[in-house]
Amino acid sequence: MNALKRVLQVGCAALLVAATGVAAQAWPTKPIKLVAPFPPGSSIDIIARLIAQPMGDALGQPVVVENKVGAGGNIGVDSVVKSPKDGYTIGIGARGPLAINGYLVNNLSYDPVKDVAPIALFGSSAIVLWVSAESPARTMQEFVALAKAQPGKFNYASDGIGSTNHLGGEALRSVAKVDLVHVPYKGTQEALVALLAGDVQIFPAGLPPLLGQWKAGKIRPLAVAMTARIPQMPDVPTVTEVGLAGAEMYAWFAMFAPAGTPPDLITKIRDALGVTLAKPEVKDRLISLGITPQLSTPAELAKLVQDEQARWGPVIKATSAMKTN
Repeated sequence: MNALKRVLQVGCAALLVAATGVAAQAWPTKPIKLVAPFPPGSSIDIIARLIAQPMGDALGQPVVVENKVGAGGNIGVDSVVKSPKDGYTIGIGARGPLAINGYLVNNLSYDPVKDVAPIALFGSSAIVLWVSAESPARTMQEFVALAKAQPGKFNYASDGIGSTNHLGGEALRSVAKVDLVHVPYKGTQEALVALLAGDVQIFPAGLPPLLGQWKAGKIRPLAVAMTARIPQMPDVPTVTEVGLAGAEMYAWFAMFAPAGTPPDLITKIRDALGVTLAKPEVKDRLISLGITPQLSTPAELAKLVQDEQARWGPVIKATSAMKTN
């Protein structure tokens, strides 16, 4: 009787494994949700909507973008990592919610390492130091001189505490030795409105969401927070060139899934992402937006997250003003 029981158990286990394999082979059989944890008009939202349709074509099912915003991207990432581990909910994240917000927020509702399954780092973008076209500062040196002449009177905008542009603003403040006041907003568009209204004097932000305003002549780039000039702005100097070496900052974009998602599904999603990035119309559009396409392995993305935590964790711990509840 015991022998028969063992045979039945082994048989059931084999059937379960076989059924799982068949299900994985058939995946996907329904639309896939791609969560953008930042508002419409943000870099991540723009990227998500650019890649969604071609990724859906590669997978054979629609990829539907859903914005779940708030708390510096934490709400959106939390919604992804707490979804079923079946590949039907994935997300696009950035440095803040995927690497450093655990240092910024008390009792973060998820673990950026243990609860996240990395899929791939797939792009990076330079941060640009923008001022309004009405600003009296026409160069970075002039801006620094004006800020030093009025300590505490100049504000810089960010997408929120812990965002890449928050870190970029802190890097500028530290390297330039100027007393800039951080004003966090709920997203890029709110911060842009504040810049145009004169509520803030400078906004460290990526090119994609501000491209239209720049071309319309409403904002002016003073410097690119990189060590080399970018092709989209060949006439704009780098922070190194204007005497602010050490204020370099770039944004990165990564795709992820809930921890525990089967590796074969991770591979299928990454492969579809790779096919999408290789399409000339997608690649060229990303480059025109100032985004450098790339495709890492899951392990390389995990290593990037660890490196970012090692870099920024001590900085944040030493800067109490960067902490929130």
